[in-house]
Amino acid sequence: MKIKARRGQTLIEVVMATMISAMTTTAVFSVILSSFVSDLKADKRDAAAMVLKQAQETLKSYVSAVPGEATYVPGSPAGHWTAELGGVWALREGNHDVSSLVSTLPLTVPGQPAASLSYTVTSYPCGFGTGNPPNYPTACKRVVFTLIYPD
Repeated sequence: MKIKARRGQTLIEVVMATMISAMTTTAVFSVILSSFVSDLKADKRDAAAMVLKQAQETLKSYVSAVPGEATYVPGSPAGHWTAELGGVWALREGNHDVSSLVSTLPLTVPGQPAASLSYTVTSYPCGFGTGNPPNYPTACKRVVFTLIYPD
């Protein structure tokens, strides 16, 4: 007895083809989505690195051989960084809040905790004396930055 050639596909073949297509589509969209999320995180890291570099360069401009003379020190009043909310000398020992530098996108996103940037200055003698407290103007300075932003 001869078996006739069938037309079309069986239900199992159609279901299996649909399942394979669904799994392939899911995998492709998963890769695309993870790539998009990874790209956003990389943009934030790049922006954070640029802000930190800018802050470092700005603080370097406050280093002067004559810290008490306004002619040689930036800021108004002399030595005060406008981004720093405390209104003290930019290289004064202690903590300084410069969160205004990170108050915009991409580091601060509406609906998420605000990004913050601060730096801590410590003074140490390095052969030039330290000067008078609280600024210790002739001491060497060590600056440590802290940047917090939602990922």
